Amino acid sequence: MTSLESIQLPWGKDTLACRLPRDWTVLGELSPRSREAVSDPATACREALSQPIGAAPLACRNLAGRRVVVVVDDHSRPTPVAEFIDPVLEELAAAGARPEQIDILLANGVHRESRPEEVAGKIGRENMARFRWRCHQAYDPAELAHLGRTRRGTPVFLNKLLVTADLLVCLGALEPHLLLGFGGGYKMLLPGCAGAQTIGRNHLQGVDPGHFDLVGAAVEASPMRQDLEEGAGLLYKDVFIVNAAMNHQARPTRFFCGDPILAHRAGTEFIEELAGIDIPKPADVVLTNSFPMDADLRQSAKCLGNTLYAAKPGGVILGCVKCDQGLGEMPVGSKGLPYPLVRLLARLIGKRRILPLVERMKRNEPVEEVFLAHFGLQMLRRNHLGLFSQNLPPALDKKLGLARVFDDVSAMFTWAAQKAPAGAAVGAFRFAASPYRVGNGPGSDVGADWNHAGFLTFVFSFFPITAHMM
Repeated sequence: MTSLESIQLPWGKDTLACRLPRDWTVLGELSPRSREAVSDPATACREALSQPIGAAPLACRNLAGRRVVVVVDDHSRPTPVAEFIDPVLEELAAAGARPEQIDILLANGVHRESRPEEVAGKIGRENMARFRWRCHQAYDPAELAHLGRTRRGTPVFLNKLLVTADLLVCLGALEPHLLLGFGGGYKMLLPGCAGAQTIGRNHLQGVDPGHFDLVGAAVEASPMRQDLEEGAGLLYKDVFIVNAAMNHQARPTRFFCGDPILAHRAGTEFIEELAGIDIPKPADVVLTNSFPMDADLRQSAKCLGNTLYAAKPGGVILGCVKCDQGLGEMPVGSKGLPYPLVRLLARLIGKRRILPLVERMKRNEPVEEVFLAHFGLQMLRRNHLGLFSQNLPPALDKKLGLARVFDDVSAMFTWAAQKAPAGAAVGAFRFAASPYRVGNGPGSDVGADWNHAGFLTFVFSFFPITAHMM
């Protein structure tokens, strides 16, 4: 353990200096265990397309006269799809698919519609002009087809374009996810191109008071993953994925192409083998950072969930969340209970009663808000939560309730010093939107000493956590 005056965090194109209280000691200032990005994503993708996993190469198919839908992740994801979409389109053309047979569908989930300039950044302006493209509309019944219901009771409504296509090609990132363990695979279709009701019900499959944070967990451990794969399977379509494994700077390191199950599982094994390391001991204070998921509060706040089990129960988690677009689409009411009262109520209610209470309070609201409220209250029940950002509304501190919000980083540390024990031990996570599991797993809070070198104390994968749920 060491004493440091300040910790430098990545902050957009600059750095953020976090000056710590003098009596705090730093267990480890940790950076991702990552892999160097490929120098040319298009070439790397082209090579992976030539040897797909569990599927025939796209170029070897007969697509003459057939309809193809290319599904890409939306503006909330930093996946540089524009840098590797052309090899995919070239393969489709080699198989006989003409531009008029191809639709590009942005998997917006329940996010807002992507703006034209955002679509251009995602697929390239030339492709915008060459192909039909549109954003998925989760709230428009006319855009959706009902395919049935999963065994877990999720009604499956998916975009009609998917139903009428002969081939679906899904481009996005294979990243850690708070409820799925890992994203990627069929997730581009459900929840990415599903109706709002389907998305909400699917998210609630992962709501378990004892294990509400499954980031980096095995695929079999995620009810949400099992549910969405069953739901997407109701399309009975030929699906081909192009998933990029990303490093902590949101750059592709390797591509996994082919069957939506087999290629996806190969990708998760790659990430887990390279980056799956447990920390042996939780800290009194965790300092976590949103980079590279800096878009808005919904994305930036994932750094809290990612590092939850790095903190002792009752400890303090401090999130530096850049939030370039402010609140974004995060729902925040006009009024709210003060932070101390919300945390007291969460602790008095207990983890088993939080979900029934939230369901009653949000009976007439979208199901996704039930999930978000449950997840936030479970974190707050376990730990003190503080956020620093200069891009959030000043009044948010009085409305959010789930965390104290500061626009001055020194004020956040002054507040944290009042909650933490004297001589607090601090774990600092510089790229905390990238890890997939921090700690010995959900609910585990004991262990040996930290390794200050970092690589034996922290779990990092290549890229967040993102997700349509946050």
